[in-house]
Amino acid sequence: MTSRLKYSNEEKILIVNEYAKSGLSKWEFAKQHTEYKTGTLLKWLSKYFSSTNKEGEQTDSSDFSDKNKDSISKFKIVMETAKMNEVEVGAYCRSNGIYASELNSWKLNCMKANDAKNISLEKELNRLRAENKQLKEKDSKQTAALKSKDKELNRMKDALAEYAVKEAFLKKAQAFFGKNDEEQ
Repeated sequence: MTSRLKYSNEEKILIVNEYAKSGLSKWEFAKQHTEYKTGTLLKWLSKYFSSTNKEGEQTDSSDFSDKNKDSISKFKIVMETAKMNEVEVGAYCRSNGIYASELNSWKLNCMKANDAKNISLEKELNRLRAENKQLKEKDSKQTAALKSKDKELNRMKDALAEYAVKEAFLKKAQAFFGKNDEEQ
């Protein structure tokens, strides 16, 4: 890194155009260009990139100028700043128009996101276990009732079969004795 006090506008615009074509994040681009100070590059990108960009394209500088960031943008910012030291984070925040306290809040929310999800998953798991237990109890009650009804049905079948045998025997007996009475 060299310590130059003044850079020409042409040089700045060349760097900004190179960034626009690279598709890299601001920090990745700054890491590749060690001949410039990181803070200086970030200032140039914030200052000149939106003015050199084609109309209608979404840019990093337009993303960061919006105070109402969506969760994906916040997560990207947290990820970009994760490995930075305090000085770099401060420069990043100043160049992107965000407060360090906002960034810290976003970091905490990102860290807590999985905890909240685990808690809700645990609650859901406990609810499903209780529901499963209730269903098993209901199933065992219905199985017992079904067995009792099966026993009763089998008893009724046996009684009906016995009745049918008796009825057949009576008919045969009446037929046999009835013929004997007529013959006499």
